Amino acid sequence: MSDQVAKEVCIQTACFFLPFFEAGEWRTQKKSPWRSLKNESASPDALFALATYTEKRIRSCGRCMAFLLSIHDDWCIKVKKEGVWMMTRTMIYEDILPQLKAAGISENEYILYSEYTRAWGML
Repeated sequence: MSDQVAKEVCIQTACFFLPFFEAGEWRTQKKSPWRSLKNESASPDALFALATYTEKRIRSCGRCMAFLLSIHDDWCIKVKKEGVWMMTRTMIYEDILPQLKAAGISENEYILYSEYTRAWGML
């Protein structure tokens, strides 16, 4: 099926999750400081390190969110306790990913979910 036919037949929902408490550790089988702290005895140094990590994550989420908003204006945004969810049906993720990379935003800064819904006809 050609890309043009797929675009006419299917509606893509691109959803970017910008997590507050992880920076891609799940990709490398490591644990974020949030998960590690639960297994350690808490100390002031461990809490200061966690605060530094969390501030870096929140800033990274803000930078990624600002960039996504700068390249497209039709987002449904939901902020939850674990991070920011940004969804759109009017821009496909294949067009977004190269722009994120060009802006220096790593794939560790977000998790991408995509869903296709049939607009009409048979696939």
